[in-house]
Amino acid sequence: MLDEYLRTLQGFVRDRAQKNLNPEDLISYINRSRREIALRTQCIRILTPIAGQIESIQVTAPGSGYTLPTVTIPPPDAPNGMLPYPGGAQATALATQSAGQIINVSMVFGGDGYFQPVPTIQDPTGRGASLVARITPISITQGNQEVYSFASAAPALAQYPGVGEIFAVQSLSFIYANYRYSLPVYPFSVYQSHIRQYQPQFEFVPAAAAQYGQGVNGSIYFYPIPSSIYQMEWDCYCLPLNLTDDNQTEAIAKPWTDAVPIGAAVYAYEELQNLNSAMYYQKKFDEYVHRYSAWARPGRQTNPYGRW
Repeated sequence: MLDEYLRTLQGFVRDRAQKNLNPEDLISYINRSRREIALRTQCIRILTPIAGQIESIQVTAPGSGYTLPTVTIPPPDAPNGMLPYPGGAQATALATQSAGQIINVSMVFGGDGYFQPVPTIQDPTGRGASLVARITPISITQGNQEVYSFASAAPALAQYPGVGEIFAVQSLSFIYANYRYSLPVYPFSVYQSHIRQYQPQFEFVPAAAAQYGQGVNGSIYFYPIPSSIYQMEWDCYCLPLNLTDDNQTEAIAKPWTDAVPIGAAVYAYEELQNLNSAMYYQKKFDEYVHRYSAWARPGRQTNPYGRW
């Protein structure tokens, strides 16, 4: 995708021979244009994952007497309806024993839809081995932790190719007692004066939230302070990762990709001090970004029968 952007941009600025503009500068302008599109259109919208795959299984106690060990992994405990495995997928693994002790567990298939799996070893003769599963990063709270920065969600977003930092959060939901509920999000001054005034020792499932700071340096405060590990789902708007070569994934979807070289041309012409052309492309960029957003978001009737 980067090569396509670059060729189109060089055509806009009449510099296919690369005599007037350094390609590295043009790539910088392309990435600035991509960020502006993501900010303006909010076209990179991501739900942080509340379940994942089993990455590895660690042997915490080797046990003894094992001859034919079998790893038993329970079914997915938090399938969330997300593709490619909306109902979750059963993980499988193999155990290796030496001198009657479990020395290693290797994953065959990591499955999907796991939150807190507890694998065990089954064997007709052995006993005493214990295992701990490690899953791919998901969005969870930690006990006694009130503040969660936007940056702390980065590991959970790594599974989405091309997606970078969070710059805004639309809504926050928690999974508790088989129920997904959304938190009211208050201005921080209201949260500070009317909610956070109570004793911080009170810990439970969060019932209210507030944002402190803006942009990629923003953070979320929860009250009550989480008492344990809870699954939380952030509805996020994100920036794209910078493109540095043509093998990377573009997180910006069509039709907005067509506007990327137009926006980059504004910066290129500003470098050339051709301000008339810069203003021309700025106007085209504004028009195209607005058009694409309008076309991609048709109005909908909530209920054709007139009731919620």
